[in-house]
Amino acid sequence: MIVNQYALAAQQQAFQASVARAMTLSTSATPFGCSNFFDRCTDELMSLHFAGGLPLLDWMGFEVSDECHKSFEYITFVRPAYADNAATAGHIAAPCTDPKGWEYGTAGFTIDGFGRYGRLGPTRDIMKPKFYCMTDPRRRLDGTPVTDEREWDVRFTTEALIQDISRDIISGNNNTAGKMDGLELIVKTGYDSPILDSQVINFGGKTMAGGTGITWNGTAIPGSPDFVEVLRAVIRYVRTRIGWSPMLRNQSMNLGDMILVMPSHVATELLDFFTCWSVCPGATNQPVQLQTYEARKFRDSLGGGLYGHGQITIEGIPIPILAYDYELIKGPTLNDIYLLVGSVGSVRLWFGEHISAATAAAGRGNNGYFSTDGGRMLGLYTNENECEQLRLWMHPRIYTRAPWAQVRIQNVKVSSFDKLISPDTESSFYPVSSFVPELAIVS
Repeated sequence: MIVNQYALAAQQQAFQASVARAMTLSTSATPFGCSNFFDRCTDELMSLHFAGGLPLLDWMGFEVSDECHKSFEYITFVRPAYADNAATAGHIAAPCTDPKGWEYGTAGFTIDGFGRYGRLGPTRDIMKPKFYCMTDPRRRLDGTPVTDEREWDVRFTTEALIQDISRDIISGNNNTAGKMDGLELIVKTGYDSPILDSQVINFGGKTMAGGTGITWNGTAIPGSPDFVEVLRAVIRYVRTRIGWSPMLRNQSMNLGDMILVMPSHVATELLDFFTCWSVCPGATNQPVQLQTYEARKFRDSLGGGLYGHGQITIEGIPIPILAYDYELIKGPTLNDIYLLVGSVGSVRLWFGEHISAATAAAGRGNNGYFSTDGGRMLGLYTNENECEQLRLWMHPRIYTRAPWAQVRIQNVKVSSFDKLISPDTESSFYPVSSFVPELAIVS
């Protein structure tokens, strides 16, 4: 059995009994991996400002790597040997008859290079006093004051870098020099073998109530399924594929191995829709139905979750929602949603890596380069007379060993009376840069 239902039920009960604690810790939860992007367990410079604040990056677990080229090869099938376009027989007619053979197929893909992200800090006067006044301090996450203007500049320069990476973790394309591939280029069809293809659902601009015209890897889904029905179908498919994998089928799926990633306002809509799908009479998501006692009680039970953005249970699997507002809003009403399988038990499927800045800085002697936070960032100060300027670089990438277990659901229509906000722009309605013209649907 792929999923240990008893373990999941126990985890669900434990979660419901400690909602307050889970909601408090949700932004720093890490289901697996050696460290967060900025490790909350160290006292490195940026860890004091950003620890636990990058949930999707942290979920993938970033580690140091100095290996540029990685190749993944898969056995796509093992079957009886074929003759005349048909499988040979496995039974043997006589004791002296030779048995028939077998054959297999292979496919694979490679990963090359890392992203290269850099930002320039402001030019500073090194003779400037430390404080405007002693009653005007700036503080780190732990409450200790920032007393060095250099740290202040590193903090804001890193903030801009993190925004760049946060966008490209979704829409990055390594064909553009310096970018890393994001989810849109990883969770896709078109791998060397269809057996490796991700599951890409185009919801066709429909609301979560669904309708006709929804496609799955380009093939129309029959009938008029709603969002939850499509989600159930694709989860059943992924679980079946997991059951076919010798490496995965004996593993028990843990809470947080599978997550849903979507914009914040879409998470709210999904929890409302899932409530009516579960307990409301009829198939429509009516505000009046959500006001019934049963609906309100059920809706409240969906709150919290591993990341504080809610949780639903599909096919017996509790699936936490991770709200992520970078690059997933595709228009005034259209949005992308990802179902990601990060691991199955002890077997990891998603990875984040970065080149060691510590190794790079140490190999350059005393020429001004420095690294921080376990080698995640490389820094350099350039000087001219009494002026100095900071430069920072990061070299990350993400990848999955199992693209077939990942799901992208495109063009889900969600209309909200709230003003949509996104970190992509200063005053956001929706980020124009998020549009993918060949996929966008006028709505």
